[in-house]
Amino acid sequence: MGNITYRLRLFNSSYSPLNSTAILGDSVAVIRILVLVFSIALAQKVPVNTASLEDLRTLPLTDSQVSALYEFVFFQGPVYSFYDLMDIPGFSAETLKELRPLVSLVKPRQEETVSRLDDRYRKVEDWTSEEGANEGLVELWLDRLAEPKNINFATWNDLMVLQNVSPVDAVAVLQRIQEGAITYPKALRGAIGLSYWGYKNMVDFFTYEDGKKEDQTHIWYNLTYKTLPSTTSFDEEVGTTTPLSNHPGARHHKLVTSFGPHWKISLAAHRQLGEENMDGKWSVTYRNLKFAGLNFERIILGNFSATIGQGVVFENTDFFSPRRSGYSWSRRVHGVFPDISQTREFALRGLAFQTGTKSIQFMSFISRHNRDAILNIADSSMATLIALYPRTDQGFNGLLAMPMLNTVEEMTYGGNARFILKPGTFIGLSAYESLYDRPLRPDIATTVIADANEGKFLTSIGNTADTEIAAMYSSSGESSFWDKARSFRRIAGLEFSTVIRNIALQGEYGVLDKNGDLSVDVTDPRAWVMSAYVQFNSLNLLMVYRDYDLEFDNPYQRSFSNYQRYKGSIFEDTFYLEDPIYGFLYSGQAQPQSERGFYVFSRYQVHRALVLTADFDTWTRVADQARYYRTVVRAQYRPVFNVRFHLRHKWQKRGGMNALDPSAFFSQETILRSQIRLSRYDQLELIWIRSWVDFTSRRRLTLDLETGGESPSMVGSAGTGSEGIGFKVTHNFNERFRIMGQTLLYNGFIWNFEDTDFRVFDSPSDALRYWISVFTRLDEHWAVRLKWTMDTANPITNYAFEPSDPINAYPDQRLNWKTITGQRNTMDIRLQVDYAF
Repeated sequence: MGNITYRLRLFNSSYSPLNSTAILGDSVAVIRILVLVFSIALAQKVPVNTASLEDLRTLPLTDSQVSALYEFVFFQGPVYSFYDLMDIPGFSAETLKELRPLVSLVKPRQEETVSRLDDRYRKVEDWTSEEGANEGLVELWLDRLAEPKNINFATWNDLMVLQNVSPVDAVAVLQRIQEGAITYPKALRGAIGLSYWGYKNMVDFFTYEDGKKEDQTHIWYNLTYKTLPSTTSFDEEVGTTTPLSNHPGARHHKLVTSFGPHWKISLAAHRQLGEENMDGKWSVTYRNLKFAGLNFERIILGNFSATIGQGVVFENTDFFSPRRSGYSWSRRVHGVFPDISQTREFALRGLAFQTGTKSIQFMSFISRHNRDAILNIADSSMATLIALYPRTDQGFNGLLAMPMLNTVEEMTYGGNARFILKPGTFIGLSAYESLYDRPLRPDIATTVIADANEGKFLTSIGNTADTEIAAMYSSSGESSFWDKARSFRRIAGLEFSTVIRNIALQGEYGVLDKNGDLSVDVTDPRAWVMSAYVQFNSLNLLMVYRDYDLEFDNPYQRSFSNYQRYKGSIFEDTFYLEDPIYGFLYSGQAQPQSERGFYVFSRYQVHRALVLTADFDTWTRVADQARYYRTVVRAQYRPVFNVRFHLRHKWQKRGGMNALDPSAFFSQETILRSQIRLSRYDQLELIWIRSWVDFTSRRRLTLDLETGGESPSMVGSAGTGSEGIGFKVTHNFNERFRIMGQTLLYNGFIWNFEDTDFRVFDSPSDALRYWISVFTRLDEHWAVRLKWTMDTANPITNYAFEPSDPINAYPDQRLNWKTITGQRNTMDIRLQVDYAF
């Protein structure tokens, strides 16, 4: 009404001095308001998040308030809410009132690549700490995150490289692309058959438009120093490889630089625990070359990794991963990629490429590299390849009779061709051949096993899987392709994949050309694996069947299995070997054991607050026909959003051949975790662990033979248990600085996740284990993580007794003859530095 009244006065035809004065006063007020608004609009507000000390001193603040504000932004990160300034010492409501019209809280401008990494850095944290079978995929994921691809040009390989993206999800996206362009996230989410979990795990790696075409340079550098063994698999069956020494510590450098959309250079230097010298790896990659109607995804010169299908025929990682199906988190990605991982024994160096069209895809590689191997003393021929940690010619008992490092030169070449029938449906043919510059004669009995224990090979009741050693491949021959060749190994295979609505079927079949005549006959060892995956909105089901012949001795086989090759053999009992270092033939083995069995995994979200998962595995070890069973059930219950309970229970059994079989066992394990998730990603977790293993009764361990079997033995047991209880705290001081720590009181065999590490440890007495991890992002490019671990156990006293009491001085009592007391204390550190640009 005030504005209307003013207009009436302004245009009123009657004139009086009173009206003139009122009009003049209102005009002056309006002018003042306009001047004030105009002045504020033109005034340059001080940007608190990017201001220098000099800029902050222009504000109506004291020197102490200026310093406090500058340090708050520098250490705590950008200020997003004006009221966060109240957390600064010396700031009051009056201070904020004065500052409000003078400052701005605009977030610092970042380059698009830096912004994407910053928003998703919790994923990057996990990737950069990756070790084991998935380590080589990290740089590929970082590339995709830094320069996301237009989803409308995504291929089967682009989608299947991502964790938790199933073949059903990939086909759903490819079919949606055929229907029309995907221009926004909801259009992608609406793809028929695409699960929510698959969508969440792919959305960060794609865009919906081409974006800028200008060339960009990206750099990723990683430094890791640690005094603990590498984490090769997040599984209690195989977690770490015990090294000879933890000094000097392991040190790993990785550097990846990409120049525009085509060129990439990868460099690495690795030194494992106890090693003196660094091993280097390098590769130069040219990407996205279109030539003669073919699209070359990658052409690689230098070190590269190669994976074919389900891993039956070829995959060259050094690390074994139990029950690696290629689904969920345990990815197995088909193709060739630059390799700067910690893989050394089976590292490939040479030339590789991957190309194709819409109807056919082809990959090929050739490598020439030295291998560590055990040589036969009699004729210097090769007995077997061996992966060492650390790599050394010095055994536990001194210098070895024959060197092992770089003693065999290997040339390996192979490839795969896939004929694509429709999205997600293809048939593939694959083959490779390895040539060695020494004859391959696995004379294990005389070279590896100690002379005094040769009689125990293939006869010991505790090593019934020795037949797997006896089935090692042997070869002698030449090749027209390489004049230095003195032996060879050839593997050929067939693979397929298809998706029918919400069902994915995959399989691979491999044959070892044992006779070397380039023909397949009934005597050639075979291995094959089949899988079926069914996906619904809240339920998925995976079924895997594997069948590996005992004599299918393929050092590049990495397909699904529960145990690694030579488990249950004499290689596990290092005291029987010529030198305990030969025990790495088992503990460093990446090849799966010859198994025949069926595996089922399922995840079912019963309710928003309850998720159930279960896996069941039953298999026969081909070496001795031993039957195994393994069942794991997990439940996650969330009564309210920030409170979660996790229950995991495992039953595992090895069946006995008869009632006297000493190798049968039955084990149970229960893990209960409760989590309270607080604000700013803080978290408090309590954990309780309990397990028990029952063994077959052995009279020699339960009865005292000195008394004629009438008294119980003072050593040995029919079972062993483990128990642990602890808590873990995570506190985020801000989005760039975090401290995490855990304290665990335990006794027995325990496995646990510790920040980014997976640790397996054992103590025969009560022990206290505690660790603290500090993570900080120095700026948008640099990040540092430091973890310190201490483990101390109660003293252990062992008693030795006189075998008899001739004068009967101590009737019904055994004489305390000798005591041996020891206490175990261990400490290790892990330092990681990352740079991403």
